Amino acid sequence: MHSSSRSLLGGVALWAIAACSGANDPGMGQLSVSLSDAPLASVASATVHISQVYLVGGEGESHRFVISDTPQDYDLLTLQNGVTALLGTASIPVGDYAQLRLVVAEATVTLPAGMTFSDGSTSQTLKVPSGMQTGIKVNFGGPLHIDPGQTSVVVDFDVSRNFVLTGDPSHPDRALFTPLLQGSVTTSTTQTM
Repeated sequence: MHSSSRSLLGGVALWAIAACSGANDPGMGQLSVSLSDAPLASVASATVHISQVYLVGGEGESHRFVISDTPQDYDLLTLQNGVTALLGTASIPVGDYAQLRLVVAEATVTLPAGMTFSDGSTSQTLKVPSGMQTGIKVNFGGPLHIDPGQTSVVVDFDVSRNFVLTGDPSHPDRALFTPLLQGSVTTSTTQTM
């Protein structure tokens, strides 16, 4: 066998070993973040515009790890009964993270057929307090731990808790956005080659 062929085979073998060890790097974990919801009878749709999903390291706001920065609209009422929408997936250093945040520019609430707001409109667009600057914090009851392997987070964006209609129930004055997000975590480890 020629030395160039041996070099090529050796290079391929090293690449394969590196690829396997990279996929199972004990210093990295794969994080996927999904969105879910619970129903609210007095709302026909509740759409949120999420422009970024990121983790904040234990060192403060300057240590951000972006999971997704692809802006997208999500109608929360389509995410019920086990249906979720993938917000993003990223390879993240293992360890504890202080916060997971969703940057939400705005939200739009549309009432069911036959209902209107007191001004005659059927929908309202709501600005999110500090939603564009720091994002909305997802609560876990402590730090979010990323293990080697796969960590999956489902963010519960419960419409019934996050959107409040004020005034007469059949002709509300307005909708208020009071973001309170809960997250649940599942992990699975990967086997090394």
